[in-house]
Amino acid sequence: MPQKNFNFHFLSSNMHINRYLQLKLLQFVVRPAKKVENLEVVKSTEIALDKSFSKILKSALNLTGFSSSVITTKYGQIHYYDSNPKSDLKPIIFVHGLGSSAQSWWILGKMLENKRRIIIPDLFHMAGFSQANNSVMNFLEHAESLIEFISKVTEDTVDLCGLSLGGWLSMYIASTQQKRVNKLILLNPAGLKVNPFGLRDTLSFLSWRKFHKLYPGIMKAFPFTGIPILSKTAKRALYRNLKDEKIKDLLNSTKEDHFVDDNLKNIKCPVLLLWGKEDKLLSCKIPILLNNNIKNITAKWVDDCAHVLSLEAPATCYQEINNFLNLKSIKDNIFTQLVLSSSFSYKTTLILKKERDHDY
Repeated sequence: MPQKNFNFHFLSSNMHINRYLQLKLLQFVVRPAKKVENLEVVKSTEIALDKSFSKILKSALNLTGFSSSVITTKYGQIHYYDSNPKSDLKPIIFVHGLGSSAQSWWILGKMLENKRRIIIPDLFHMAGFSQANNSVMNFLEHAESLIEFISKVTEDTVDLCGLSLGGWLSMYIASTQQKRVNKLILLNPAGLKVNPFGLRDTLSFLSWRKFHKLYPGIMKAFPFTGIPILSKTAKRALYRNLKDEKIKDLLNSTKEDHFVDDNLKNIKCPVLLLWGKEDKLLSCKIPILLNNNIKNITAKWVDDCAHVLSLEAPATCYQEINNFLNLKSIKDNIFTQLVLSSSFSYKTTLILKKERDHDY
């Protein structure tokens, strides 16, 4: 029997409000929401709320000094946040992961804004505000769009910081654009031929039940597990983003020659690698291979964290990045002091050249 939709036009003519009221009716009157998670009314309501929250955070970042700008590339319009386009500070470019957006870097960006010019682009076909010309883009096209973006946003050499897919793209750029990249920071990067299509297969056949079990291996650290409302909201948003058809198209278009194993020898700049030890989305063999195949690398495990270190462990990431970029002599801003005083700091240990796989 088809799901019957109820109208609340007597309360509001706003479609999104009506959908929200429909969801509440389903939750509290008709039947528990967990039994109707795939219904259109639930999905559309959650997507509308996601977009509203992103617009609110965008406005908040604009008000606190991170301007929103757009650069035209041959692949489309790249939206990005910039802490100060006229700054004389060296630029650092943060590149987010699969199904995410530039907003995933907002904490680290604000912590470093008085020490570096912070530039954070939205990748095409993800959860941000960039608009692509084509409905499908493969890995190399994403890399080319970023290279063009970097050349247009600054004439300086840059530091690159990438997480997951963003780390994969950053390694590719550092290996092919050596003169443009000063230092490279990697947080749980993808892109090696360790079970090369495992991520594609995992996400292509990902059900809510499977994702529920996988989630602690993606975002484990407090507060993304342990706080009922925030944990559930973050989980649902991430699930919807990873199930997007454009994400599937990117993964399905990935070829063996897109992986960067053969490029590692061409990364000449200093590299900092941080790897959340509880990551279940990517293989723990990846950081060991990176540590053994990149010449000038400092590689560390981050205890009790999973895949999204920029949100799980911003204080720890900040401290490591601050040391790596030699920024300790510059006084921390007020926001940084607040985060450091109120956030958990997670233990880091060096990744050895010869790690015992059974330990991880």
